[in-house]
Amino acid sequence: MIIDKKGRLFGKVSIIDVLALVIVIAIAVFVGGKFKKSDTGSPFTQKEDKIQIVYVIEELRDFVADELKIGDPARESVYKASFGNVVDIKRDKSVSWVRTNQAKLIKSSKEGYSCVYITMEGTGIYGDNGVTIGSGEYFIGQSIVLNIGKTQVYGKICDMKKIG
Repeated sequence: MIIDKKGRLFGKVSIIDVLALVIVIAIAVFVGGKFKKSDTGSPFTQKEDKIQIVYVIEELRDFVADELKIGDPARESVYKASFGNVVDIKRDKSVSWVRTNQAKLIKSSKEGYSCVYITMEGTGIYGDNGVTIGSGEYFIGQSIVLNIGKTQVYGKICDMKKIG
């Protein structure tokens, strides 16, 4: 008999012990999966690439845009990852979306605001799944807060590529 009168498997191990062991193994597998390394690479295992990132802010107050300068250092605010230095700034009319009475969205602009494209060059690990800079992973379309020079801005990454 596999289970005896006392509820033990083969007369030695209780079913409760087996269930407890299965639960411990399941928890270990779950926790191990949470701490699995990302596949974009690690600064300790891969050589860093020179990268160019273009960041867009569709509605930025003009007084903030006036403070952005070529050469300013750019740093992401959560992981403090350095995005390098600003190499180009392009300003255009701000981009605002307004709903009409017919429930259609139309593109317009606001006075006192600009749409700003900021190009930065720095180092990171460029991979198929985005760019790793320091301990942060970044992707096209991702919204992040950057500290650039004396400013702090909220926008999206609209392009990134490996250069040089």
